[in-house]
Amino acid sequence: MNAKYKKSLKIVTLLITAILIATASAQVYSYMYIKGGATITGSELEWTLGTNAPTGTSISGYTVNDLNFSVPENTFKNFTDALRLTNNNATSITFNLTATITAGSVANFTTLDLVVYDSTGAREGDLSVLTQGTATDIVITSTETLYIRFEIDPLTDATEGYIAFTITLTYS
Repeated sequence: MNAKYKKSLKIVTLLITAILIATASAQVYSYMYIKGGATITGSELEWTLGTNAPTGTSISGYTVNDLNFSVPENTFKNFTDALRLTNNNATSITFNLTATITAGSVANFTTLDLVVYDSTGAREGDLSVLTQGTATDIVITSTETLYIRFEIDPLTDATEGYIAFTITLTYS
């Protein structure tokens, strides 16, 4: 009878423990809530084509496609207002630009720079594509539009050459 008593005591103890755990769990879960929502907003930064964008350039979402420049040999050329970047946000945004060469050779060019400037013509940032550089901490204020200029200079004796690049804009 002593063995049955011990067994019964263990079962009762386990039952009481299970009831206490279930009660504690029920109390905790009865007070756990998530209150939230989801809102669709427009893009904070938006690309638009400038007045001097090369023919065939297009914008798809966050990507500028087919921004292909043609430069005569022995001629330095500015492509002023090739692109525009507009801040649709109510606050200023700080961003970085990084250049990556994806094909071709830098050997036929002395300059391939991207210049960011504001509506007054003041330079806000410079990026050397040839050195695969990074332009950091460029600020675009609320509802401001910045303009993108490309400065391209082939080598004096270069009769042909091709270079493909990617510019990545990052912000948080």
